[in-house]
Amino acid sequence: MFNGVRETSDHGPINTWDRQVYLSDGAEAGVPSVWQHTSYIHHNLLYNNYNSFYPIDHDDGSCFYEDSYNFQIYGGKKNYLGHSKIDYHEIYVYSDCSSSGGFGSNNCLNNYGAQRGSSGWNETWIQNTCLLFNSTIPYNLDGCDTASLYVPYTASNKIYVPSTTEVTFICKVNGTRAQLNLQQWQSYGLDLGTTVEFTPDVQTIIEWGRQMLQGQKRFQNEN
Repeated sequence: MFNGVRETSDHGPINTWDRQVYLSDGAEAGVPSVWQHTSYIHHNLLYNNYNSFYPIDHDDGSCFYEDSYNFQIYGGKKNYLGHSKIDYHEIYVYSDCSSSGGFGSNNCLNNYGAQRGSSGWNETWIQNTCLLFNSTIPYNLDGCDTASLYVPYTASNKIYVPSTTEVTFICKVNGTRAQLNLQQWQSYGLDLGTTVEFTPDVQTIIEWGRQMLQGQKRFQNEN
């Protein structure tokens, strides 16, 4: 999918939201409920070009989504409100090169508006591969504060940063915005099992995508 947002620039090639309540038996057959069955987005090649913000834009309260095995070029993951979304075995290529760069979209993972009791629970980002081209900051986690952490569950990811640089995680520590390295970040129980390496060459990245999308038994970079 490409050239998906050439007019409004207000979303991405795949855009979801949850603004309207529907009564259905989608969650459990024969039982009317406003809860929905899990939706699956998988094995897509997504170019976040022209005016797009994110390859997959989970906007306005989106919930119950499982995203996996998507090869996403330019831009990272977005959560805005909602809950219960999981990403795993995704590849984000140059996520800091979103074509629009708006709403802080130049990160591997972008999480906005989470509030205890109303949104943000069961958000999961695990076993993903994210490659940064210029930036060293993989996450944009709205309201991140080590005194009361309420952020997506992250673990066992592979983050790639430009050569000779060091990854940086942004979060408040003792009430002040701080820049943490991987060891410091993991000391708060975040991203356990995650590794950081230097971004490889383009041909290597293309081969990772080819192996994943073709469903080869052993994706070389899979956790």
